[in-house]
Amino acid sequence: MTFPLLAAALFTLATLLPAALVGLVLRLLRRRPRAFWSRLLWLHAGLYALHLFVVFPAVLGYIGSRWIGTRPDEVAYAGPRLDAAGALWPQDAGTLRRERAGEGPPVPTAVTAAAAARAHRVDSGDGVPLRLFRLEGRQEPPLASVVLVHGLFRSAMEVEPVAALLRDLGCECWLLELRNHGGSGRAPFTGGLRESDDVVAAVRHLRAQPGRAAVPVVLFGVSLGSVAVVLALPRLDDLAGVVLDSPIDDLALGAHRMLGFDRAGDGRRRFRLDEPWRSLTIAALGWWSGFRVEDVSPSEVAATLPHDLPVLVVAGAADDRAPPDSVEAFYSRLPMPAERRELWIEPGAGHGDVWRQAPAAYRERLQRLLARRRGG
Repeated sequence: MTFPLLAAALFTLATLLPAALVGLVLRLLRRRPRAFWSRLLWLHAGLYALHLFVVFPAVLGYIGSRWIGTRPDEVAYAGPRLDAAGALWPQDAGTLRRERAGEGPPVPTAVTAAAAARAHRVDSGDGVPLRLFRLEGRQEPPLASVVLVHGLFRSAMEVEPVAALLRDLGCECWLLELRNHGGSGRAPFTGGLRESDDVVAAVRHLRAQPGRAAVPVVLFGVSLGSVAVVLALPRLDDLAGVVLDSPIDDLALGAHRMLGFDRAGDGRRRFRLDEPWRSLTIAALGWWSGFRVEDVSPSEVAATLPHDLPVLVVAGAADDRAPPDSVEAFYSRLPMPAERRELWIEPGAGHGDVWRQAPAAYRERLQRLLARRRGG
C-alpha cells in the first residue's frame, strides 16, 4: 500500500510546494489573503484523494498501455545464431552484456550476418510491423514448422532453448516477436488480445513460404505468448499441435497476480498494489488501450478448441504468475480426450523455467506431442 500513497503524495507536492511558496512571498509582502493557508490545505487534501484514486491508477494504466516493451538486458538481441556444426549458439542477457562490454571472444561476422538474415518482416492484421526469425531445421522438409511466442518484457531470445530442442527433433522454428517487443513495431498493449493478430500473421507468412503449404504447423507460447496463441487458434485451420507453457487462464486474474507481486526477498515487491488500486489500474489500462481486460479469457477460448488437436500444457509447481491450481483449472477445460492432451507440472520450477530446469524431460514431452501431431 506504500507505493500508491507515496506516488499520490508526490503528485500533490507538485502543486502544494509552489502554492506554499506563493503564500510565503505574500506574507513577506505583508499581504494576508483571508484564510489562504486553510483553503490551500483543504484544496490539496482533496487533490491528494484525487491523485490517489484517479491520477495514480490512470498514469500506471497509461504506462502499461504505451510503455510495455522488452527489458533492457535483451533489447540488443538480433536473432538466433548457429555455430559451424549447425547448433544454436547460446545467447542470454549475460552474453549480450559481455558483448556490449567487449569482453570474451569476438563473434564471427559471418555468424552475426547470418543471424540478421534470418529476420523476416511481416505486418500484423492491423498493420503493426513484426519481426520474425526463421531458424532453419536440420532436415528438409521439416517434421513440422513451429511458431514460438515469448512472454511479457521478453524477445525471441527467450524461446531459443525450446527452439533448440525442437530443431533436434526435426522441426523448423519461427521465433515471433510480439508488438512492443524486440524488433517489432509499437501499438497499445492489450495483454494478448490484439497480439493474437501477430500470431495469425506469422502462421500465414510461414505457410506462404515455398514448400511449406503442406508442412504441419505447431504453435508454442509461454506466459503472455500463451494468451496470444490461444486467442489466435480459432482463426487458424489445420494446426498440428499446440504447446502452452505457464499459460495465463484469465487476463484479469493474471494482471491481479502480477500487480500484487509479493515474492519474499524480491525488491519489486515494494511496488506491489493492493486493492482498490489493482482494479483501478487494470481498468485504466483497458481504457487507454481500448478494450476490457475482463473480456480476455483464454480458458473460455480453450474450451472451444477442436477435440482432435494435440495439446501439451506445461507449468512450474513454484510459479506465482501462473500458479499450478490456475493451470490445472485451465487444463480441465480443454475438450480433447486424454490421449490428445498432456499436463506436466514440474516440481520446484518457476514461471517459464521448466525448460531450463528439466531440458531432457521437456524434449521428451515435445517429442510425444509431435508424435500425436495432426497432418504428420
